[in-house]
Amino acid sequence: MLQLVKERSSAAASVQAKEMANPVADLWEIELLYGKHPSYSENTYAVNFTTKLEGNASKCFLVIDLRDRFDEYLRDLNVFGVLEKSDFHRVIDYVKHLKINGIFRRVPNLLSVIEGSASTDDSLELFEMIVDAVLSDPDAFPTISSDEYKHGASSGIRLDTEQYVEKYGRNAVGITTEALLDILNLEGSTKSVRFMEITRGWREQGFLLKLSRQSRLQEPVKPNISSKEVKRFYIFRIDALGQE
Repeated sequence: MLQLVKERSSAAASVQAKEMANPVADLWEIELLYGKHPSYSENTYAVNFTTKLEGNASKCFLVIDLRDRFDEYLRDLNVFGVLEKSDFHRVIDYVKHLKINGIFRRVPNLLSVIEGSASTDDSLELFEMIVDAVLSDPDAFPTISSDEYKHGASSGIRLDTEQYVEKYGRNAVGITTEALLDILNLEGSTKSVRFMEITRGWREQGFLLKLSRQSRLQEPVKPNISSKEVKRFYIFRIDALGQE
């Protein structure tokens, strides 16, 4: 009889665990995601917070970082939503429950979700800024075959040699990180959230060419025919160059 009571109690506890509710459901939508992240060899988890307040803004964080970066993430979420410290602790327990019970959505790339990407219209408008910059100052983007690229002085390189035409197609242009930040009028570095949004938006829309298997979006290129030195560039195909 005692054994039967224990079994019933255990079964009830199991049902209760599976029915655990979102503790901040009145203010937040909480979704667990599962997929690849470049920091880890195995697939891992991230949690997406979407506020139910005006704007429905959202933020996504790796689950493994929630406790270590608790204060930072709590502050980020309170920029556009409302979340008390005690509730955030409860949310972390809820996320653990989702993970244990396999309640998640699979995504191919967690990093793109965490960092976000620019919209289609935004990506096109910003890409047109790149095109204008290249066409308005062609001397800043010498061809590889001219051997006139100067690191620190040139803004980029036109990939006109047979090797790179075969790899990226005609009218491909490599742009340095510094030149790209300058063209976009962005301060800071490539690690800024806005820069990541823009470059990933370009990648998704096909404006930015990426063939290497590394997570970084720059491609390795030898910009001078007289040297074997490799530099990294963001590669774009600018068809207007072929109309000059």
